[in-house]
Amino acid sequence: MRRSKATVKGNLKSIADTHIDGQAAALIDNIGDNQVDYRFFIGFKLLLNDRELSAKGVWHDIMLGIQDFLHEFNEKYTGDFMVMNNSEVDRFRKVARFLADKVSRRFKIRPLIKDDFGYLLEHLYGMSGQDYEDYQYHLPRQKNEQDTVIKKYDLIKPTRSLIEQKQRYLIITHGFTESYVTYMALSDIVGELDFPGSEIFYFQQQQFDFPIDTSLNVEIVTNKKALTKVRNKKKELKDLDNHAYESNNETTRGVADALDSVDDLEAELDQTKDAMYKISYVIRVSGKSYDEMKKRADQVLDFYDSLNIKLVRPFGDMLGLHSEFMPASKRYMNDYIQYVTSDFIASLGFGATQALGEREGIYVGYNVDTGRNVFIKPDLAAQGLKGTVTNALSAAFLGSLGGGKSFSNNLLVYYAVLYGAQALILDPKSERTDWAKNLDFMQDDINIVNLTSEEANRGLLDPYIILSNPKDSESLAVDTLTFLTGISSRDAERFPTLRKAIRNVTLDPQPGLLKVITELRREGTPIANNIADHIESFTDYDFAALLFSDGSTRRSIALDRKINIIQIADLVLPDADKTQDEYITAEMLSVAMLMIISTFAIDFIHADRSQFKIVDLDEAWAFLNVAQGKALSMKLIREGRSMNAGVYLVTQNANDLLDEKMKNNIGMKFAFRSTDINEIKNTLTFFGLDAEDESNQHRLRSLDNGECLFQDIWGHVGVLHFDYIFEHLYKAFDTRPPAQITGGE
Repeated sequence: MRRSKATVKGNLKSIADTHIDGQAAALIDNIGDNQVDYRFFIGFKLLLNDRELSAKGVWHDIMLGIQDFLHEFNEKYTGDFMVMNNSEVDRFRKVARFLADKVSRRFKIRPLIKDDFGYLLEHLYGMSGQDYEDYQYHLPRQKNEQDTVIKKYDLIKPTRSLIEQKQRYLIITHGFTESYVTYMALSDIVGELDFPGSEIFYFQQQQFDFPIDTSLNVEIVTNKKALTKVRNKKKELKDLDNHAYESNNETTRGVADALDSVDDLEAELDQTKDAMYKISYVIRVSGKSYDEMKKRADQVLDFYDSLNIKLVRPFGDMLGLHSEFMPASKRYMNDYIQYVTSDFIASLGFGATQALGEREGIYVGYNVDTGRNVFIKPDLAAQGLKGTVTNALSAAFLGSLGGGKSFSNNLLVYYAVLYGAQALILDPKSERTDWAKNLDFMQDDINIVNLTSEEANRGLLDPYIILSNPKDSESLAVDTLTFLTGISSRDAERFPTLRKAIRNVTLDPQPGLLKVITELRREGTPIANNIADHIESFTDYDFAALLFSDGSTRRSIALDRKINIIQIADLVLPDADKTQDEYITAEMLSVAMLMIISTFAIDFIHADRSQFKIVDLDEAWAFLNVAQGKALSMKLIREGRSMNAGVYLVTQNANDLLDEKMKNNIGMKFAFRSTDINEIKNTLTFFGLDAEDESNQHRLRSLDNGECLFQDIWGHVGVLHFDYIFEHLYKAFDTRPPAQITGGE
């Protein structure tokens, strides 16, 4: 939360800080002071074979050996310094770089730095409550011409603690913190692990609400050596079988099963030529008290037992197993070695995790599967960070009615404004009328423009009035009137006539849409009169007065507040599944007004480029269903990306967004519960997931209220539960109708 505060900008910082403090207090009550985070570290033993054998090379190695002996002697008996030969370090660094390049083709990795090693060591020696990102390990060193010198005290400093060894656990005192730690080793694998489907590392993140450390020491056994070991084992089992036969006894079931397994393994190794792996698998569990540690250890034992894996807590070996967790340490004991194939290594799920969102920013909720907090930085995508799969700032909120789509959209926009953004919200259903009252602590920063059919508002949405650039006004007038009249640009007779009339109105000193009718009448041809009659038929509706003016209106809509809400009363929006040909007149006018306001939003995003802006289009499906509306939306989205603005599309139908141009320009995606199978498949396709996978379909269908399938700018997908925390936000953003109060005494 401290890092989140650092991202807040603007004049609402004090309000944002208050909200962050409240969120932090609520989260501490729910999950404690710290959140469990899992990371994977992988180490390789480097072998230097980059030089050809020569007399010079042999002499160099002899000299290095003598120097190493002298250095070790000095370190042990006469000095407090660790000395490393620079040429040897460079050789190892070269091999390490080559290996990292090779591994990075298959895994997303980064090389460890001194801070990583320091954190690992201090964590193992009892440190708790330290944020990984904020940890720093001070390791001064002196680099000379031939070698590098490090003080031994600085090197072992992360291991400062008092360790008391008991029979099956350790008591580690680090500073003023005391922790109880036990170690469990993998003893037997008594059944087959399904692969895929039993990724232990991944599922234990979801299973436990406490941290678990796992050490996996792996040695590769080549196929030839593996076959030799398997065949030797096969001979031992056959000897047991023959001995039982000669003694007139039956072979035990265990020996028979082992023979079958060995035969299968021998055939597999002989056919695939794969290697085997010699592993030791140790788990570390800690607690603040003995009882807590014991309870957690029992949970881990039960979890692994359900996977047909047996763990043991060796008697008197805790300190040795503790040392096995040190980076680059050797295997402590060979009593619990297992020989496994690559299937077992893969089934562990190494590297598998479920990350959502950012490390800091706006707290919006938690990952339903892992319980981890989810933070969002709405303006981050445009920074072009390495690893992101999109640089689009726009977002989509999908789902049927009642799933929490509008509430979650309101919550994210509100917090984005607190963190420094400016928002323009198109509210065609007038659901945000009470925001200024319910959010009274920031009512001076909320501007609600309620466009009614009153005479004072006549012409406010006329393209020639609402836009300042005459060329843009002319283009919007063409789009509006062609949409209302159904005249296509391919109509060789009617379109040029309408286009000419609009051009003449643009040249007028006081242009307005009503003057288009006058220009058509002046033309006097049957086609012009027909178009004029058609346009005039729309002006009879009460709220059409907003759209048509004679050019005398000079009052503009101001968008100078942090939150600007435009509401149009009496709009009649068409159903999402209606085609344009089925729209009634009121619906045509309503969609045309939405198109005009969305075009007006282009002026809004062209304001201060240094400030992140949000254009929130509620009920976006209403104008995404028509060609003009979709074209305007695409223009808004494309220009928004360069102007540091995101367009938030709230729609019921994912099919509106499946056009590749639209899809590729949307960054974050939020999909709420849906029950229609076609809509579910469209949504999964929009997310880039397998639309035919029944588990994916069931997951989307079974989401609870406030839960959504979320895809962040890194491409991660998971189920997010929006957490409003504060009751005043729930009251302000809840769009449900008030419940009837029934009953009595």
